[in-house]
Amino acid sequence: MVECLTLARRIDVAAAQKRLQRLGAHACEPAWVRLWATGLGMADGQPGAWLLSAQEMRRALLLVGAELPAQKEKPSAGVKIDSGSPPTPKALDRLWLWERIATPRHWRIQLLDSTPIPIWLPCWLGYARGRHLRLTVLSGLSGETLPMLKPIVLKGLQQVYQNGQASAPKSSGASKRRETVV
Repeated sequence: MVECLTLARRIDVAAAQKRLQRLGAHACEPAWVRLWATGLGMADGQPGAWLLSAQEMRRALLLVGAELPAQKEKPSAGVKIDSGSPPTPKALDRLWLWERIATPRHWRIQLLDSTPIPIWLPCWLGYARGRHLRLTVLSGLSGETLPMLKPIVLKGLQQVYQNGQASAPKSSGASKRRETVV
């Protein structure tokens, strides 16, 4: 299997907290979401953009740029959420159709015929108390909110919680938070 590429976090904790506070969040933490990158470009050329997706996503993320902004080290501190298996070719076609409709200026580029590359996307999770606990997912690359990742993150947080509960010691006392890949 291809090694998972880690995208470089561009938004630091201070900038993320400031942005999340404006959105109503009172607490935040770093997170990494594993997605699949598929190249977009002219049929005979190198990728000029990337479609970041997972099989269960309704809408993909579009990352413009010939190269993925990768870093050498593995994902650092934070919750690690695995989105699962790569999207099928049929799912990729559907996701790319929605992006073409939403961004008509990109109509000339197409999905390149290559296997998706697994990547770790840096994110910030913001939490707000109220009648219900609200979650905001913020991109660690641009600082934009990513509502399309919320279902994946909620499912991943539930799995992290369940894995933490199953592996927690039965004795009383505080247990340290584990970094778990789900």
